[in-house]
Amino acid sequence: MIENKLLIYGLGISGISAAMTLQAMNFDFDIFDQKSLLELVELANANQLSGLKIITHKEQLNMAQYQVMIKSPGIPMTDEVVLLAIKNNVKISNDVEFAYHLGKKMFTIGVTGTNGKTTTTILIGEILRNAFGKAIVTGNVGSGIMWDYYNAEDGDYAAIELSSFQLESISDFRTNISVITNVTPDHLNWHGSFENYIQAKMNILKNQTESDYCVLNYENEIIREHTSELKCKKTYFSSRTQGLTGIYVEKGIIYIHISKKEKLCHVDDIFMPGEHNLENVLAASLATYLSGVDTETIRNTILSFKGVEHRLEYVDSIRGIDFYNDSKGTNTDASIKAILSFNRPIHIILGGYDKGEDYNALVSLFDDRVESVCLMGETAEQIAKTLQAQNFKNYCKVESMEEAVNKCFRKAGNGHVILLSPACASWGMYKDYTERGKDFKNNVAKLVKQDGS
Repeated sequence: MIENKLLIYGLGISGISAAMTLQAMNFDFDIFDQKSLLELVELANANQLSGLKIITHKEQLNMAQYQVMIKSPGIPMTDEVVLLAIKNNVKISNDVEFAYHLGKKMFTIGVTGTNGKTTTTILIGEILRNAFGKAIVTGNVGSGIMWDYYNAEDGDYAAIELSSFQLESISDFRTNISVITNVTPDHLNWHGSFENYIQAKMNILKNQTESDYCVLNYENEIIREHTSELKCKKTYFSSRTQGLTGIYVEKGIIYIHISKKEKLCHVDDIFMPGEHNLENVLAASLATYLSGVDTETIRNTILSFKGVEHRLEYVDSIRGIDFYNDSKGTNTDASIKAILSFNRPIHIILGGYDKGEDYNALVSLFDDRVESVCLMGETAEQIAKTLQAQNFKNYCKVESMEEAVNKCFRKAGNGHVILLSPACASWGMYKDYTERGKDFKNNVAKLVKQDGS
C-alpha cells in the first residue's frame, strides 16, 4: 500500500485520468505542470475535479515527500524534473503501469506499432462489443487508462492502444494478447535512436507468458528479427504470404488458420481503402479470434466498419474530386501508405513539426501518383529541398490549412484526390492531429457550401 504522497506530472488526458482515479481512491497526491495556474484550474474544473493541489514551478517541489511519480507518457525520462525525482528515490511510473496494478482481472488485448494501432484497437473494441456486449477501448485513445481501469469490472474485455512513450517505462504491465502492427522509424528525436524506439515497442511482449499470444506482422522484417525468442505463442498476419499460423490472404480471400483453416471474407468487401487498412483488419480479426470470438461476428463487424476519424477518412466530394483526411499520418511511412491506397492523381498537403525524419522515400513515390504538393509548417523548407533534389516542381508553400485546401482544389480535376497526410506531427500549428484534421474538414465544408453541392 502506498502511504506517502504521489505526484502526477502533467495534466493532460492521462493526468486528468490519474487525478480522477487517485481522488476516487482517496490517495494523497499533488499535481505538477508548468502551464499557467488559471489554465490548469479551468482544466480541472471542466473535468469535475476540485480541491487539487497544483504546483506550477519546479522550485516549489519537495521531491522527498513523494513515493511515486505518475508522469505523462509524453514526458521523456531525461526531463529534469524526472531526473530530480529519480535522484530523490521516487519511483517513476506512468498511467498504463499504475492502471495495471489496480489489479482488475480483465482479458486484455494490447496494440502497438508505428502506424495502424488506433484503427486496429478501435476495430478490436467493436468486434469485442458485438461478441460480448461490452468492451473497454483505452490506453493511447479514449479518456485515460487509469480511470477506465478503475471503472472496469473483473471479467471485462479491454482493447488497449499503447504508444512507444507508454511502453518505454513499463515494468510489470502485461496483456493476454499483444499486437504489433508494424515498426518503422518514428519519434527518433524523442527516443534518441531507432533501436531505442524498437525496444520500446518490443516491451509489449516482455511480460507475456506461455499462456499468452502475440499477433505479429509477418511482412515487417524488424518485427521478425526482434521476436525470434518469446515465451508467448506466436501468430502472424500477412496480406502477401500464405500458409502461416494466423491469418492471411489467398486469392483475394481472408483465411484464419490456427487449428483449422476457416474462410473469413473477401478482401474487396472491406470498406476502408489501402493495403495498410487490410493489415489492420487482419490483425484485429486474428486478435479477437484468439480471444474466443466466432468468425461470423468478426466477419459482420469488419464488413460494416467504416474506419476511424482522421485516418484516411473520406470527407466529401466536389465535382468528382474526393477529399480524404489522414491527419493521423504523422510520419513518412503513414503518408506513403496513404498515397499507395489510391490509383488516381493526388494533390497532397504535407508538413508540420519536425521529428527528425528523412523525406526522400516519400517523395520518390510522387512520380505518376502525386500531381501537386502544398507545404506548411516547420518542415516546409526541408520537404521543399527534397522535392527540388528529386526534380518535383509542382509545389507551393502555404500559411494556413484554408490556403492549402483552396490551392489544391484549384489544381485538381474530376477523378482526383485531395489528401491531407502531413507526414509530420501537428505541434507548432495545432494542439494535436485531431485539431488539424478538423481544420481540414471545416475548410472542405466551406468549399462544399460555396460550390452549392
